[in-house]
Amino acid sequence: MKTVDNCIFCQILNGNSPAHIVDEDSHSLCLLDINPLAEGHCLVISKRHVPWWHDLTEEETSSLFCMARRVSQRLKKAFSPDFVCLYARGRRIPHTHIFLVPTKSGDV
Repeated sequence: MKTVDNCIFCQILNGNSPAHIVDEDSHSLCLLDINPLAEGHCLVISKRHVPWWHDLTEEETSSLFCMARRVSQRLKKAFSPDFVCLYARGRRIPHTHIFLVPTKSGDV
């Protein structure tokens, strides 16, 4: 897998930075966010360093979104949110990642 030395997600994937891993498959990794917006906030990241999600292969895209769905179902059971907000990121940390944020009525 292509990684970049100064990318925090690549450092986690290479075992050089700690993370609480929630789920993993051959193309994606899910971990708890270190600055959560809500209890259970997770990040699903591509194992290959790809800045923009639309540049992932079809197999990587499928892995990323299937994992997001699987983990969202687990978050719903664990935290009973109204829904799990999903959005793709990559601007601040240029490594494809999806936010999964359990959301309840009244959340900002």
